[in-house]
Amino acid sequence: MQVTPEVSATDSSRRHPGPFASVSLVALLAAGVTFFLFSGEPPVETSPPLVDATPVPIPRPAAPPVEEPTEEVGLPSLVESDDVVRDMVASLTSHPGLAAWLIPDNLVRTFVVVVDNVADGDNPAEHLVPLRPTQRFRTSGTAPKLVIDPVSHIRYNTHAEIVAAIDPTGAAELYHSLEPLIAEAYAELGHPDGGFDITILRALRNVLETPVLEREVRLIPRAAFFEFADDELEDLLPVQKQLMALGPRNVRAVQASLLDMAHAIGLDTSDLPVPTAVR
Repeated sequence: MQVTPEVSATDSSRRHPGPFASVSLVALLAAGVTFFLFSGEPPVETSPPLVDATPVPIPRPAAPPVEEPTEEVGLPSLVESDDVVRDMVASLTSHPGLAAWLIPDNLVRTFVVVVDNVADGDNPAEHLVPLRPTQRFRTSGTAPKLVIDPVSHIRYNTHAEIVAAIDPTGAAELYHSLEPLIAEAYAELGHPDGGFDITILRALRNVLETPVLEREVRLIPRAAFFEFADDELEDLLPVQKQLMALGPRNVRAVQASLLDMAHAIGLDTSDLPVPTAVR
């Protein structure tokens, strides 16, 4: 769980760029998928394991039928698509916070590369700088009992609320409307034969396999970042470690919303995992 050091009001406060990437993933996997329509000492050997994989139920509504458009929708070129995409995405929710997500240029390309990063387990932070939260990442306690301060999770409440407020059906319709542009952007990444729906499912699998942290977990401070003291957590994919830092409330909201959107798009989610809690 890498973070860059930052001068702060307390010794236990440091900037944490990662979770904003998870939100990005939320912003662009959700407002992305919706765009278109998307560190203490290790525990001693005698201590109990930190991870208790308890299923966290997420409702799985039946996928609604996808209606074919009755007439051809004229699309701009990929290079000139930003204004049209902004207008289309803005209709998906009345939440005022969504507007900030639509300021950057190259929205379709950014969406595609972020989903591709998440599908590969990578941290898409470099593509999502505008979504960085303004508040600092904070820790609580001192080594060997250093943990994430719950106040750090609050930084992402609005992000999760925006994702939850997006209409899944509208997101699916917009996704299908913009599929030609998405396919073009995906081909630019070296995938001329398509297959972006499969990439979305791979990305969603990584999101759903992210544990929901419902207990304190110890951190190991390094010179320029933090690591999880628990090896099972530290060995997770980079994007999963960043997503966990959103906090349990927000991780659940993101997982459920993205799954709803996948259902609405018409993707086969029958083989996807059920999230687990760390208690």
